[in-house]
Amino acid sequence: MSYILQKKIANTFREQIMKKGFNHVSVSSLMRILDIRRQTFYDSFQDKYDLLEWQLNDTLEETIDNNIDYLHWKEILKLFIYEIDAHKRYYYECLTVQTEVNVADIFATHLVVLLAHVLERQELISNKKAQDNMWLLCLGISTTIIHNVTTPNPVDYELIVKQAINAIEYSFES
Repeated sequence: MSYILQKKIANTFREQIMKKGFNHVSVSSLMRILDIRRQTFYDSFQDKYDLLEWQLNDTLEETIDNNIDYLHWKEILKLFIYEIDAHKRYYYECLTVQTEVNVADIFATHLVVLLAHVLERQELISNKKAQDNMWLLCLGISTTIIHNVTTPNPVDYELIVKQAINAIEYSFES
């Protein structure tokens, strides 16, 4: 299946979740909107949960992984948190309605890619304590972002960016 078609399905999925909610989006409804056959969908994805996982990973690869060699890590972190904030309704649905896909783990996994790059530049990548700290720090940042999406009184995303940068810098000071 072509990446372009997968992306088209994923974007429509995201739009429909923001309009109707996660539970009201089905493979059949996506097929009707996109005018595709059921087999076309299943050539790329097993079900809507597989599509959700693919969409989250693809978005974070674009936002985090693909920018590592082009932007400073602080800018990438800001882009990541902005992405979540800008599509808060979508992420709220993904976090509160379904439990099949571990969104926190996906967030943390992509943050680890970013922080591994930071550790590499500081020549700490082979330090076992730094690696352990990195994973826990990424889970903590992920949980903070998720809390902000799901709480009735969210704070401005810029505050979370600042807190995350401070935590990272404090954790890996030489």
